[in-house]
Amino acid sequence: MKFGSNLKKVVILGIGGKASFYVARFLNLAGIELVGYDLQKSERTEDLEKLGVKIIYRNPEKGESFDSDIFLYSNDLPQTLQKQVKEDNKNVEAVEIGAFYRDIIESFKQGNMDKQEIEAFHKSNIGPLFSVDQSKMRYIGVTGTDGKTTTCTMIYHLLKEAGFKPALITTVAAYIADEQIDTGLHTTTPSSQEMYDLVKKAEERTCTHIIIEATSHGLQQARLAGLKMDSVGYTNITSEHLDYHGNWDSYRNAKALLIKDYLKQDGNAVLNLDDESFEYLSQFVSKPITYSLEKEADFQASEIDEQDSGVSFNLLYKNKEYKGKIPILGKCNVSNFLCALAICHKEGLGLEEILDSIKSFKTISGRMEVFQRKPFYVIIDHAHTSNSIKMALESTRSLLHSKGKLIHVFGCAGHRDFYKREEMGKISNELSDVSILTAEDPRLEDLKLINDQIEDGWRKGSNKSGELFRFDYTDKNVQVRRDAIVKAFEIAKEGDAILITGKAHEQSLCFDQTEYPWSDIEEVKTLLVKE
Repeated sequence: MKFGSNLKKVVILGIGGKASFYVARFLNLAGIELVGYDLQKSERTEDLEKLGVKIIYRNPEKGESFDSDIFLYSNDLPQTLQKQVKEDNKNVEAVEIGAFYRDIIESFKQGNMDKQEIEAFHKSNIGPLFSVDQSKMRYIGVTGTDGKTTTCTMIYHLLKEAGFKPALITTVAAYIADEQIDTGLHTTTPSSQEMYDLVKKAEERTCTHIIIEATSHGLQQARLAGLKMDSVGYTNITSEHLDYHGNWDSYRNAKALLIKDYLKQDGNAVLNLDDESFEYLSQFVSKPITYSLEKEADFQASEIDEQDSGVSFNLLYKNKEYKGKIPILGKCNVSNFLCALAICHKEGLGLEEILDSIKSFKTISGRMEVFQRKPFYVIIDHAHTSNSIKMALESTRSLLHSKGKLIHVFGCAGHRDFYKREEMGKISNELSDVSILTAEDPRLEDLKLINDQIEDGWRKGSNKSGELFRFDYTDKNVQVRRDAIVKAFEIAKEGDAILITGKAHEQSLCFDQTEYPWSDIEEVKTLLVKE
């Protein structure tokens, strides 16, 4: 059931959540009866109660049924609770809150609302970005499975070096002019309301551009609704977040929305010719701008050489060759740079200017960040997909001499993409000498079972001489990851490399439903002081 289909009564689970709160405000103002469930009072639930919304401060009890047309829930709710409530309410349609929010946005865009609903849309602040005057800045959006943050930050750096005043919004942080703004724990694309506040702040600071990292969740849930991009860029699309999107096609479709829904009619679309999604994405734009490390493209890199100080390459553009070098690790980052270069070139920057400016680019926190080179390398990377793990391991391996060992510390998140655990284990086995399994936000899942699945894949790898260590007790919470990192330091000898993946810049580790303070970066710095 979509919004507008004669809804009279709706039940919302977790009504105090950000997305649920604005949906609830809109439905209430549109004259629809609401009942909400939440575990505790908050400013949001109290605001809704003032509007007359009935809120029950507990989870639905087993066997409890709803007298409603539909009930809305968040994927953040425990899987057991979702299953229980759906089982108890088989005759009531269950709709994920993000999908329902998108239906409301689409109904507004298509003019399918009556007068009361239109008034409720504006008064509830459910879609604030529709009121933004986009003539004040240039809008750039970047999406993909891997490399989004790096690509966005490169664009930001290049525009700043060229004398512009850009703003940047990524999953690591937001930068408005030179002010850094924390974007929270486990961040994806900010909500529409948060994005609106950041856009207005960028306007106040007279920014010339705003660069937005667009995640599949953010696109699917219409968090950017109301904005249109002057340029969009795609890094790659590989399997990720299938727990949320359901299957590969739905995930790819969500990524495609950046072109289909958010690109201006005369906007630029920059696509990766090496990625298997290229043909699919190119059907939505008349003349894509292409880049490649392997094929003939508008912007093509060749003779790529990975070194300790960065990656050098030759750039071919319109039959003219240029020498280039990025001062960060990772062959994949040459591809990310080509995407950034193509977008900035469309913003009026010259190629030689771009190639010179990128020389001063700094490594992003937790993106192939080197903390020590001797006596052994210590590198932290955010890689948490099969593809990004593979690239991070290959790039780290390229730094080692023949006798050096690669020690890989990693885990897999709970309630996320179960299918990738075996594959990540297999890749770690084949590309590292020592694999150390530990916690990466197990949430409500049993950490031992998560690591069992990773180990199943590890044992299918071709490296029969590889070593495996496991740290999966949970009684000490974050200590389980600390001990795994300490083990890597104990094993490492001169000429080796430790690669720690999965958490990087993040500031917490989630066990059950509690976020415990944690930082891979701070832990490594502490250990290096002790060395």
